[in-house]
Amino acid sequence: MGTNKFNGIQKVSYQQAITEIKTGDILFCSGKYLVSELIKKISDSIFSHVALLIYWNDHILVLESVEDDGVRAIPLSHYLYNYENTENKYKGELYIARHELVDNLDKEKMKKMFNKAIDLLNHNYDKDEIAQIVARIGLGIGKHENDKDYICSEFVETCFKELEIELLYDDKGFIVPEHIAADSNVKPLFEITQ
Repeated sequence: MGTNKFNGIQKVSYQQAITEIKTGDILFCSGKYLVSELIKKISDSIFSHVALLIYWNDHILVLESVEDDGVRAIPLSHYLYNYENTENKYKGELYIARHELVDNLDKEKMKKMFNKAIDLLNHNYDKDEIAQIVARIGLGIGKHENDKDYICSEFVETCFKELEIELLYDDKGFIVPEHIAADSNVKPLFEITQ
């Protein structure tokens, strides 16, 4: 299980985290919401969500695909202080990781990834994909189809393709946050606290 490597990692404040985060880092979430708990259970993981971090104009942006909005960009600070415009913190833990190949990439590749992520803004969340993943795990049926809708892990994987980094799907053609966390090149950095 890829999430084991996140056990006992250093906890840092948000203020310290923003000084260490780089474009291309990965945000892993372990939510305490009903849908989050379902995702964690079916994927045998502590993670319910994954997103891409971009350092832009003195801000850390989270580029992600979420159920209600599809692909969106929000400030990382919203996870700590105003999640979903509730003036509350995200209910769950937030972890930052880095794919070790990202450190050695040139600015042009990073720009290509960033442009791909921006091009995908407002694409729909792939609700059918979640149902297929549940069916695959529970019933052993279902097949992934490439389309223009994304679950969180498909969005991250699509962006990493622009860096010529392949993230692995399972043998049935699905990718969930656990698959990305389990990648041997993905290294945990820290957990963010307020």
